[in-house]
Amino acid sequence: MRLLLLTNRDFASYTALERLRPLLQSQNIRVLQTTQVGMPQAVPRALRDLAKHEQGLLKAQLRLSGGADWPAVQNALSQQLAVPITTVAGVNQGKGFEILQSFQPDLMVSIRFGSILQPRAISVPSLGVINLHSGLLPDYRGVMATFWSLLHGRSHYGYSIHDIVDAGIDTGPIIQRETLPLDRKKDYLSQLLTLYQEAVPALARVIDQREQQGRPKCWSKDTEAGRYYSTPTESDLAQFNDLGLRLF
Repeated sequence: MRLLLLTNRDFASYTALERLRPLLQSQNIRVLQTTQVGMPQAVPRALRDLAKHEQGLLKAQLRLSGGADWPAVQNALSQQLAVPITTVAGVNQGKGFEILQSFQPDLMVSIRFGSILQPRAISVPSLGVINLHSGLLPDYRGVMATFWSLLHGRSHYGYSIHDIVDAGIDTGPIIQRETLPLDRKKDYLSQLLTLYQEAVPALARVIDQREQQGRPKCWSKDTEAGRYYSTPTESDLAQFNDLGLRLF
């Protein structure tokens, strides 16, 4: 099966890829990677510090110097995972769509991809598009669900695996949804990484099931409720800090 993985340029994406790759030995895999989630905007300093910390972790994991530029990081990552990796702005047009059309994947899987998929791209893979969302749907649609769960004082968080059937954000039919305990004494990043360690084996089973059973013949839209959460603001991050919570 030709499998196109859509990921993002961050340490959590690396963690997911590193864990997923050995579980997909029989697949013909290609990876497309975005540089950020959403449109360019002013990023709060705390999130810039988090991104810098993640890049340091990634370079250390790949045994690269701290001064290594992104092409060097991407090349090392591609060699480690034994898959071609290409940086794109998205897959709806331009280079990303050209690669999508050329590769003609049977299945497309999104893990932290930074661009919203449109019908033009969604229609290409014959077995559809699956998304691994790092939050419990439909309650936490959008970005950084683990952050918002901590901020809201939840006792649990989790992940959802769902189909992408249109341009809605985290609104497709849920395939699997799992709850994990949330520890307010632990930082955001460590719990996010724990989430992907738990979620990836489940995702691999869903991929295998899709290959064996094919695409569902009908869809039931069941995640349009809930709330969409965007990137935390300076105020949100200040409140997070005041509660004694840590990003990393």
